[in-house]
Amino acid sequence: MFQTSTQNKSSMADIVDIALSSGILEESRVKNVTGLNLVAIASVAPPWQPLDSIVTSTTVALIEGEGSVVGPGDILTSIKSLDVLIDILSNVKAPRLGVSPGFDTVDSDAIWRTLDAFPEYQTLDSVNVIPGTIPMPCTQIALKYFRRIKDVWRERLDWTCSEKEVCSCIGRWQHRATTNILLSLSNQIIEQMMVQEASECLRSQPNLASIWSECYIMDKCPSPEEMSSLYLDSTVHLLDNLEDYIYSYVDCALKAKHTIDISICYLFYVDPAARYILLDLIPFVASRGVKVRILFESMTAESQVLRGVFAIGRAFDYKLPKGSPPFDKAQKQTSNGASKLIREVLDVASSSPNIDCRFWFARDERCKYRIKNHIKCNIFDGGMNGRVIAGGSNVAPRPGNLDTDFICEGLIAGRYLRHFDIMWDAMSPYYGGVIDMAFTEEKKEVDDESPTFIFTSNVADEYGAFTEENKKVLEVFSADNVFATEMTIRGGMPSKILFLPSVPSSLGEDAILRCVLGGIKRAKESIYMCMGHCNVPEVVSQAFKAATERGVKVEILTNSLYSCDLRCGQRDLFKSLQQMLRIAPKVELFVTSLKEGSDEGPPFLHSKYVIVDSEWVAVGSWNMWTRSAFYEMEAEIFVSSTALATDLQKKFERERNEFTEQVKTAEECENYLPSGCSICNQFGPFFE
Repeated sequence: MFQTSTQNKSSMADIVDIALSSGILEESRVKNVTGLNLVAIASVAPPWQPLDSIVTSTTVALIEGEGSVVGPGDILTSIKSLDVLIDILSNVKAPRLGVSPGFDTVDSDAIWRTLDAFPEYQTLDSVNVIPGTIPMPCTQIALKYFRRIKDVWRERLDWTCSEKEVCSCIGRWQHRATTNILLSLSNQIIEQMMVQEASECLRSQPNLASIWSECYIMDKCPSPEEMSSLYLDSTVHLLDNLEDYIYSYVDCALKAKHTIDISICYLFYVDPAARYILLDLIPFVASRGVKVRILFESMTAESQVLRGVFAIGRAFDYKLPKGSPPFDKAQKQTSNGASKLIREVLDVASSSPNIDCRFWFARDERCKYRIKNHIKCNIFDGGMNGRVIAGGSNVAPRPGNLDTDFICEGLIAGRYLRHFDIMWDAMSPYYGGVIDMAFTEEKKEVDDESPTFIFTSNVADEYGAFTEENKKVLEVFSADNVFATEMTIRGGMPSKILFLPSVPSSLGEDAILRCVLGGIKRAKESIYMCMGHCNVPEVVSQAFKAATERGVKVEILTNSLYSCDLRCGQRDLFKSLQQMLRIAPKVELFVTSLKEGSDEGPPFLHSKYVIVDSEWVAVGSWNMWTRSAFYEMEAEIFVSSTALATDLQKKFERERNEFTEQVKTAEECENYLPSGCSICNQFGPFFE
């Protein structure tokens, strides 16, 4: 624990000199640091994060078996290797030191500040104080995570030895023959622990499921026609494959004259395209005077630190535009790779005056659980002539995944930029005061008062003049959530576009869900929906029922255990699909499946889009699941364009025909429904 009085401050120069001479702060990390006190430095500098040196110097042995080939002896070897790490963590002399309280923040006694721009959230002041520092939990918290991983590995070992009946999350991995099962199981349990506290907080709310559903009645969900004055003229086109994405990304970066702003949720060290973009392309562009800001999601950064002891690598081979920098720094193969990529990016930033990095670190103001930034976007010269590459991909599409990304051009880039600016400024470090990184043993009581749902509007005049009728519609939209203006079309696919970010919290308001429901409400002919991660809320199932009863064709495409990289949502998914088929039996449901004669699973469908009447599209980072209302921040565009809708519908039909099978009844969902385990614990009380 470090404490000091704000009355006893040294000059900035004295503080930095003391920190450097004592080894608290590395010289390479001193950049643009103003107004710090010594306590802030001591609390967050690398020497005060014991987990930092431990994970970067420790490797847990994973036998190079393929999929189900990993046998009992291999698993035992890996468990023994993990035991070494657990023993090291158990014997750290300063077990409570760390910048982050980990995934569990309800109990945190650190100094949290309410955000002016996001009154629903609080942030931890110490996270972005020292540039170049990855927020890490203390060793006690990491120890809990690794012990959970060990428990799951033992479940897999027991199943391997006896083939006793276990949940499919533990036993059914044969279709992922090129995947190391122990690594996959480790990822699953870390992901489950990330959402566990939010889920528990929501479960404590009386009657939450029914209260939440009642807030999304169709009268409160405006249709595209009712929102038409908020759509702006712009251009958009799809990036339908990895090669097109990378070429387009590099082209946008090379043509950027002023700024590049990047919001990242996940980083995958094994992805060579992401390494090239962040370690070669971005520094090259920054060296030409372009200012670059990178906003990392801190919770996934922490998860990468934990995953780092298990990482492996891949090769890079893509066509690049003329004038591109060579594949240079990205070629480096380092151990403990998952967190090393973030470290390498931070090191690059520390050596460039034109690159700044921050971590999004927020928790729900009311219930105190962590809020995750799931927005993925890349903004090039945000403004009238700017461009945005956004969608489902994290930096770049992952090889083997089927994603949906797009380029928007024009003033839409300014709307993305404004929201990025708000998020960036919210994470400005607050200097001064007492920083106390100790954690209490007793669990604080969470207010169990039933939440109210308020979604107000105070749209500034700068976003355009609205009629009185439109102002009534806007009562369900907040100022930070709606941006609209006029612009001149500049090439590409002419479209009408609305940009809409979300601000999830324990209040459960999801502006994107409201707009999607509005689109479903107005459907006359067809609805096509592909969701990488999904659980269909009851209110959506009811909307599908109403649509099919008026003759609308509804088709849903989603993952199953055979393709999804995240098992912790599978039980909620198929519980919700059972509910949907009981409510709306005319819906045509297609899920990924093993093709006859093939042992290899289908690709992961990571796309997130809805198409209505072959003329209106919702696409972006938003997944149709309850996490988007309570836990994950998203950004979506709503597009009125027959050309875009036609392209996406062709993609839908192609992937449906090639990788899926139809599930016709609620009973057939049982074939995909996990029986339940620590990995697939359900999120909140919504599908119990």
